[in-house]
Amino acid sequence: MVFVSITFLAIIIYTVWLKFFGKHVRNKNYRTLLGLFLSVSIALILYAIFVVGTIYYMTKEKHREFETKEWILIGEDMNKRLSRFQMIDDLIDRKILIEKDSLALKKILGEPTWRQEKDNKWIYEAGTGGGFGFVDHYLDIYFGTGNKVIRTEHRRIED
Repeated sequence: MVFVSITFLAIIIYTVWLKFFGKHVRNKNYRTLLGLFLSVSIALILYAIFVVGTIYYMTKEKHREFETKEWILIGEDMNKRLSRFQMIDDLIDRKILIEKDSLALKKILGEPTWRQEKDNKWIYEAGTGGGFGFVDHYLDIYFGTGNKVIRTEHRRIED
């Protein structure tokens, strides 16, 4: 399939080369060799750009703005919960949770999925998605002195 695609592209490019630029090269052998070289080279480059673009598009993680109402509602619906991870980076970048206490945190995000007392950390499950295979997303929230949030982290576990 790859060979057929590149050959098809090369034929189109070669035809365009002969039509528009071939008349400027007088030597027929040189014109043919130059046309073949350019058409195959350009076809390979275009095919590589297409493949890289497709892979990038398929593996790119989607992002959207954080909204408390959506986060909590999504948490109630297991099917929609898979897209919760799309809001984590906005939540971290805007530093919405920094310096909040546990009560304010519960109002913003709801109850955590897990609590780790020894690390003084709360973990919110944020769904699965983004990339090839399965990528599980978690929002880790670390508390400091005075029970205030000091750090948030988007943790990804790839399968």
